Amino acid sequence: MPRSVVIYTSAATLSALRESIRLRFGHERTKPYTLSYDQKTDAGKRRLRLCELVDDALLPMISDLVAKGEATFGGPSDRDVGSRSYEELLEDADRRRRVALLQFSTPVIVEVSGAPVPFPVMPAIFEGYVSAWRAFSSVAIPSGFEGLRHVSMTGFKVSCVVTPFGPGAQGWVRLEMDKGRTEAEIALFNGLIDFAFFCGSGLHTEEGLGQTRRMEQRQG
Repeated sequence: MPRSVVIYTSAATLSALRESIRLRFGHERTKPYTLSYDQKTDAGKRRLRLCELVDDALLPMISDLVAKGEATFGGPSDRDVGSRSYEELLEDADRRRRVALLQFSTPVIVEVSGAPVPFPVMPAIFEGYVSAWRAFSSVAIPSGFEGLRHVSMTGFKVSCVVTPFGPGAQGWVRLEMDKGRTEAEIALFNGLIDFAFFCGSGLHTEEGLGQTRRMEQRQG
């Protein structure tokens, strides 16, 4: 089950946690988790968002830190806290809304023809969503990837941001599915958009890049 949690901990504990995660999953090409950048709070703690794409990828080690008093969970009112099963992501997906606004709250870098590109090339991004879904979910994507060829970027506002991995794009994009598509195709489109909240977009999502969420209305 895709799950997003927030923890507050010390810089030293956070560094050790990151290293433990790297040692456990470093050999895996498609990581079963994403991490945000950590942020320093007014209380001097570090805030980190962690998403696991499969049950118990990260939660046991995080829960162990909490049990030891070395970390605390963010509350359920935090907008970065939540979980949705793969079944729910598809079954509850909007079957009529053909337009979605995606916000990249941290820079996005995608791979196109084997090269990194500092722009949200949506076919490559959607291919990443589908790849992560198929890697960690037993729920089949019913209409495959073909219907998403009918999705166009109809607006965007991004800025080029320097990252440790090269330049990336941060901002928002407006996506629209062609008229005449089936309800199943529209549901798949919206289900993957909602899945992006957990799996992130593009490369280096385990290092804080590609943090993604659906926007309800355009900003800026």
